[in-house]
Amino acid sequence: MRIGSANLIMALSIMAISGKYAVASELLVDQDKNTDMIVSIYNNNLGLIQDTRKVMLQKGNNEVAFAGVASSIQAESAFLSGKGISVLEQNYDYNLLTGQNMLNSFVGKEVKTAVQNPSNGETIFDKATLLSSNYGSPVLKFAYGVETAFPGRIIYDTVPENLRVKPTLVADLESQQTGEKDLKLTYLTNGLSWKADYVAEIISENELELNTWITIRNETGTDYEKADVRLISGSVNHISDGGVIRPMMMAKAIRAENAMVDTVSATGSLPESVSDYYMYNLPRKTTLKDKQSKQISLMNLQKVQYEKEYRFNSPLYLGLGGTKSEFEKKHPNIVFKLINEKQYNLGQPLPAGMMRFYENHNNKNMVFLGENKISQTAVGEKAELSIGQAFDIYADGKIKDIKVISKDIYEYQVEINFKNVSPRPGKIVYEQNLYNNWELLKENIPSENKNSSTLRWQFDLQPQANKVLTYTVRVSRTK
Repeated sequence: MRIGSANLIMALSIMAISGKYAVASELLVDQDKNTDMIVSIYNNNLGLIQDTRKVMLQKGNNEVAFAGVASSIQAESAFLSGKGISVLEQNYDYNLLTGQNMLNSFVGKEVKTAVQNPSNGETIFDKATLLSSNYGSPVLKFAYGVETAFPGRIIYDTVPENLRVKPTLVADLESQQTGEKDLKLTYLTNGLSWKADYVAEIISENELELNTWITIRNETGTDYEKADVRLISGSVNHISDGGVIRPMMMAKAIRAENAMVDTVSATGSLPESVSDYYMYNLPRKTTLKDKQSKQISLMNLQKVQYEKEYRFNSPLYLGLGGTKSEFEKKHPNIVFKLINEKQYNLGQPLPAGMMRFYENHNNKNMVFLGENKISQTAVGEKAELSIGQAFDIYADGKIKDIKVISKDIYEYQVEINFKNVSPRPGKIVYEQNLYNNWELLKENIPSENKNSSTLRWQFDLQPQANKVLTYTVRVSRTK
């Protein structure tokens, strides 16, 4: 695109005015002229549209109307580009052909009316002046008087030129030569969104199958036929009110995105990132109809390795001023742990979404185990998902004794009894929060420091078995 001056760059911003009407010389370019459609969908109800259509231009001035753009277009973000053209002006016409708009257009004008004679069923025609559209309840002036609740129909002789069937972008442009050209309209629009849903089917004690489904919703007011769809994962800072998006800055971002897609096509693998975001290029073209929700399979991963643990968070308070307390039949959280690396048959950027776990019980009945949200997980990161509480594993615990060494020093003796009445072994994780300065004096099972204020014990608990954990902790006032 040739740009002659700073004023011309500013002219690329659309003036959303209803006074720019279609004229006879206007060249209508409908959606059937589309040669390429790229739809990039972000997480925050935002889409980037790159709509290329073939147009026969004459040398010199042309008025081109792109029909069928999104009704939720962000007009200030749009720009038109093509080889050998200069855009002089763009206008977004969104005054659509509807019953209410027809009424509004004929206010003050004469219209025909039709009403049915209840006695014989014949249609009686008349003429009236439309005084007011009155939000769909027209006020009509007949020769005999004014009607405010007319029971019949209004008939129009013509369609006003200012009404369009589809939202349309009209551009005045200069072409260097006569010929058929590809014009690309690029714009941001609200009304496009996507989300990921994972189906994790447990295959064995340490392997699962992970299928990823993408749900796309289109509420933009138009269709996108045979589009290359790209899903952008990440939090994009976007100012929708009062902020102007500069066309040249957006063009630079599009070029970077297109370069990454070319790499994907050549290598057949997903890129790690586009700038600071992840992008998923759907494997084939798809059509996104307006007011449609579409599900598309994104990834099918086999033999994904996982770990499952039964995690207890101790309710016992071990701090200065604590008292004896106990708990009974505390059930642990069931936690599935994934490591996003190739050696565990993952190793792909995972978009945020809902992960649901299932297990085929005795190869007869599929059982839903639970669900939780997974955050965006980069390659090399770990994901932990708690999906519910175990029924057949529980613990009883108590503070057996407290020694008050002084008002600033306490010693706690704790005993926890774990039981597993299920037919399967379980990996037990027990975590104890500590306060003030603390020191572990004694324990019968080795522990580790999860962090500066939490002790963690891990061990296996066999079926129909129990295990007792004891430990002694001294706490003192922070100096």
